[in-house]
This record gives sequence, structure tokens and C-alpha cells, in this order.
Amino acid sequence: MSLPLITDRTQVDVNRANAIKGKYSTGGWSSLTAAEQTVFQAGLKGSYNYTDLNRVGNALTELQALLTSRGYEVSVDVRTDWTKGEWPTKEAMAPYVQSIQDIRAALTQLEATPTAPNSMENLTWQTANSIEQILAAMYDALDRMAQTWFYAGEIYGGEQV
Repeated sequence: MSLPLITDRTQVDVNRANAIKGKYSTGGWSSLTAAEQTVFQAGLKGSYNYTDLNRVGNALTELQALLTSRGYEVSVDVRTDWTKGEWPTKEAMAPYVQSIQDIRAALTQLEATPTAPNSMENLTWQTANSIEQILAAMYDALDRMAQTWFYAGEIYGGEQV
């Protein structure tokens, strides 16, 4: 996995992000404390922005390659080059959502994972967590799958090689 996934957002994170963004929009950069500036620059965990879109897009692309290398046919159509200040449209988010649904559907043992969203409209912190929980579950499933492979000469004890 190229980037750590965020699966532990809370309402507290959303409230903090809204407070910092509100303070920034009314008073500018200088109105933020040093701690708030650091959090703002790191990407507000309670906001879903270009860093989240790129992280999830990269994870989807990476998972698609892993699945393909293991014989699963999965199509992924996402961008990984979102920039600060860019606003995703409903049309731009449709393939993003479809890719999440397709990745989740690739392995039937992922049925216990959260449901993939149908759209990104009215995104909540719970849905944002669910998206990345699906991806984390897929990475875990693929890791467990690789651990079960048999290697020549190691299937049966006492076998002569």
C-alpha cells in the first residue's frame, strides 16, 4: 500500500476542520494559531479534499493492478492528480464511485465490509471512513491470499524434492 488509509474520522474531526476553515475564511492565515496552521497544511482530517481523492485514487489503481496480477478482471477509472482548490463535479465523481464499487465486488469475501457509496453527494465522515475501510479490507484480503499459496515441494510433509 502506497499511502496509509484514513478509516478513523470522527465528528470531532469534522467540527475542528469546520472551525479552522471558518476562522481562516474570516481572518486569513494570520488568524490561525501555529497548531491550526500545521493541521491546515497537513490536510484537515475532517474534510474530504484533493489529498483524499488522490490517496483513494492511488489505492484503487494499486489494488486494480494487484487484482489483475492475480487473475481478477477489475476496471478502475480514477484521477490521481487532483490539485488544491479544484472542485470535483458530480460527473467527475461517478467513475470514482463506480471504481470503489467494482473493487469491493471483486472478492466475494468482502461482503462484511461497509457498503460502497452510490454517490459522493452529501458525503459524511462515516462514508469517507467506509470508502477507505473497503480498500484496507481489500489489501488485507490480498495479503492473506498470498500467504496461502503453495510452493513447489512444500505442500506435503516429508516430500522429496
